This record gives sequence, C-alpha cells and structure tokens, in this order.
Amino acid sequence: MKAIVIVLAISFVAVLGELTNEQKAKLREYKESCINESGVDPTVVENAKGSRATSENDEKLACFSTCFLKKIGIMKADGDIDWEAARAKLPSDVPQEQADQLYNACKDITGTGCEKGHNLLKCFVENKQFNLLH
Repeated sequence: MKAIVIVLAISFVAVLGELTNEQKAKLREYKESCINESGVDPTVVENAKGSRATSENDEKLACFSTCFLKKIGIMKADGDIDWEAARAKLPSDVPQEQADQLYNACKDITGTGCEKGHNLLKCFVENKQFNLLH
C-alpha cells in the first residue's frame, strides 16, 4: 500500500497515485471491519470523509479512526505512531521537505483511548496544505 496517505478520503485515506484493485479491496475490508469494531454509524463515516459536519466528540468515529490507522500500519497496537511506516507509505515523488513538515506538525499528537487516532487524523487533515493530502 505504498501509495496511501491518511486523510478523509476512502474513510480517512487519501490516495496519491494509483491503487491496485487489491489495495482498494483491502481498504474497503479495513473500513468495514473498523465500522463493525467501533460501532460507528456508516453514515457518520461517509459524512466525515465528505467533510460534512460531524460531532467533534463522536467517540465511535474516533475509535473507527484509530482502528483504521492501526490496520494500515500508521499506529501500533499500543497506540504509538509509527512514523517510519507512515513515511514508507508516501509515494516516492513526495519531497522529503513536505514529509518532514507534516511530521513536525503532527509528531506531538496526544490523546487517550481512541482520541489519539482521531487527533492524528485531524492533524493530517488540517495540514493538508503541504500537498501531501488531497
């Protein structure tokens, strides 16, 4: 899944470059699994990825986000962020400077429980002006 960066596109994933059908199927599988695990209403996920209003304090959506980040390898099971894995998922044509800017903007994200994954995704979205996230 080298061509994947996190954001609110395919349920919080923006695609930079082309994904294979296999990769798209895996993302759909992760999305469905995380919807089931978190108990979030699928409509809430769709509204979030479409940048429509969602509750800032939606615990189920936060848990969906954390689940998804763990499944794609950006968050470890213990909730730590795997920045090496995140960088490895960036397309090779993304300048190192842009990757560093996003890292510096989001490296100090905190939170307990599902909040950390939600906060990380929020940081990625807020910092999409770095042209890493579409």
